[in-house]
Amino acid sequence: MSAAESALAARLAGLAPEKRAALLARLSQQRSGKQPLRPRPGPRDTFPVGMDQERLWVLDQLYPGTTTYTLGFGLRFLGEFDRHAFSEAVAVVVGRHELLRSAIETDGAQPVLRLHPERGADLTFTDRSDGPDSERERRRAEFIRQQVRRPFDLARDPVLRIGVADLGGGDHQIVQTMPHSFTDQWSYVRLNSELLETYCAVREGREPQLPALPVQFGDYAQWQRDYFESGHGERHRAFWRTYLSDLPDRPLLPYDHSPESEDRTGRQYNFVLDQRTAAAFIARAKEARSTVANAMAAVYAALLYEESGAGDILLGVPSVTRSEPAVQDLVGFLLTNVPLRIRLPEEPTPHDFMAATQAAGAAVAEHHETPFGEIVRAVAPERSVHSYPLLRTMLVHLDLAETVSYTVPGATVYANAVPEGISSMDATVAWWHLGDLVYGRFEYRTALFEPETIDRLARRLLQLVEVFATSPDTPLGSPARRAAEQVRAAWCEALAVPSADPGDAFAASGGTPLLAVRLARLLTARGFPAGARDLTEHTTLAGLTDLLLARGNPLTPTGIPDSEVPGRAGVSEGYLEQLFASTQGAEQENR
Repeated sequence: MSAAESALAARLAGLAPEKRAALLARLSQQRSGKQPLRPRPGPRDTFPVGMDQERLWVLDQLYPGTTTYTLGFGLRFLGEFDRHAFSEAVAVVVGRHELLRSAIETDGAQPVLRLHPERGADLTFTDRSDGPDSERERRRAEFIRQQVRRPFDLARDPVLRIGVADLGGGDHQIVQTMPHSFTDQWSYVRLNSELLETYCAVREGREPQLPALPVQFGDYAQWQRDYFESGHGERHRAFWRTYLSDLPDRPLLPYDHSPESEDRTGRQYNFVLDQRTAAAFIARAKEARSTVANAMAAVYAALLYEESGAGDILLGVPSVTRSEPAVQDLVGFLLTNVPLRIRLPEEPTPHDFMAATQAAGAAVAEHHETPFGEIVRAVAPERSVHSYPLLRTMLVHLDLAETVSYTVPGATVYANAVPEGISSMDATVAWWHLGDLVYGRFEYRTALFEPETIDRLARRLLQLVEVFATSPDTPLGSPARRAAEQVRAAWCEALAVPSADPGDAFAASGGTPLLAVRLARLLTARGFPAGARDLTEHTTLAGLTDLLLARGNPLTPTGIPDSEVPGRAGVSEGYLEQLFASTQGAEQENR
């Protein structure tokens, strides 16, 4: 340690804890080049939009009148429900967050956040109690569908829409919807924590205990733009430009239909890990000094490796942009998508996947709050209206034990799913972790995948969790890679060549129409649906392999039975809701 470092250490040791923390924060700020985040001076009626918020606003303009970028959240009240107290609570929460009273309007060609001080939430109450109890779930599901399928006009509509349905018998379903550009899952958790604390306070005749808000979202948006429009922004863009250079253009997912579709209709497929496997997996992650989120990303990377045979995998993960203490309790879109580039050795083991995923996370750690639009700007990929830029699949993990706990006198209150019926990504795997309960879902575009394919992927994903927990040093095979080897072997046999490279063309390798027939027969004998017309003089080995795998891989196992799955696959939303409610009740009893 140098003399200067020793002097600094001695100075820190002599400070009171709060002064030490303040000094460390100032030093960290100086190293990062970020200015302090403070309320913006001057008029507060307009602000720039957040950089990630602007990206979603642009997408909304491309698909007006749709709900592709709407995010929903559900609350179920079982027991007493006080409509007056709930209405008061909504008004208090909306009054605290300027963003909830704002709209995105255009000033020339530039979008801006404009504050409408008197605007409240769009709060409605509906009586859906008529009918027998046996049809209550049908009435509730229909109410949810009606709420989540209403689009937003970002320039005119209140951005917080809350529908409350009285289902009868002390059962109320609450559906909250917002444009995704105004919220994220973490913000919904904060919003509902404030909402239910205020609800209780109104009923009990006391002041709610709510966190202070040193800044508003507009202040953060201005601060974020100032930083990324400075020289520091180019430093982050330069990193992403290098990190994502020479990215292989290879499909990682087993598409049933062409990805060249604008249809973003989505469906969800739910699954649950058995508790023994979940506990063993979490223990394995801790043993590897990994977070559970990183370990789940490694498992999904293993599934993508098996399906594609790729040793260079690009996987998106969401990253909250809340490193500044002042924004910890804000409601808003404080989230970006981070591309993780997971590079694998030959014959990778679960241990290798864990290490590679950790290395990928470490590589991007200093740049994980870069707005995704800035990453796209740096990399400048070929753009398509059919797909999300750069990323086609993501992994999301939420530890609900740290973020969800609703205690309301007189009622049991818990979060529940409100499927929006869309999928912005081709496929997303989401995991939730609450105590001993670990469950998840595949969200996928129905125009690209058949339900049978997603069922197979989900079952194999659960199996891989068990493999990671019990056999971390066993190499994982790839059906896609083995299939590519068989295509190569048939190619070499038909053309009588000792070896072949992916870029070798059929004619240049000695191919003739007669040999095309022979190669097609050799491939058919190996289970590949091939014909002589699949081969032209310009067909390469790589192109032929991709064509055949797109039609189906004969080496991929199908029909994994329930007895071989460590958990339950294809469970209903109702089953999950009951499981979640019972687990959350136990969590609250233990607090």
